[in-house]
Amino acid sequence: MTPEIAKKIGVKRALQYATVGILIAFFFMTLLAGGNLRWMTEWNYWINIVIGIGVFYGLAYWSGRNAGYEILIKKKDDSKVGIKYGILTLIITAFLVGWTGFVQEGIEPYDRFWDSFEDYVFKPFFWIIVIGTIPAILVGIQFGKWIKKSK
Repeated sequence: MTPEIAKKIGVKRALQYATVGILIAFFFMTLLAGGNLRWMTEWNYWINIVIGIGVFYGLAYWSGRNAGYEILIKKKDDSKVGIKYGILTLIITAFLVGWTGFVQEGIEPYDRFWDSFEDYVFKPFFWIIVIGTIPAILVGIQFGKWIKKSK
């Protein structure tokens, strides 16, 4: 096994698991909307979602390369590596996506910076972390195991 092959395996698995993560997030949001599948357009979240998906897949690519290398070449514990990159991807995505709403609507002449920061960055970040941590851990464990089995 070469480092490049290990990284390719990690990327492939990470992109597949990112898709699972997006489906889980979509499911939670649909539940919060009372089962209404039109929540993206009614709540005007489509820009946030598109940017979030882009950031999420970009981070999945990065974390997959690193996880593949760590699990298949360095022989690190697959579950711990999977959890590490699952949580890292969740935190970075949650933080970056919050800025989309802040730039769109939070910079208004009548708003104070910290009020807008709280509404558009901190609160979404907090709730994404609260709701997403357990799925990120569970998906991360499976992600690590799947990479290990892909030798």
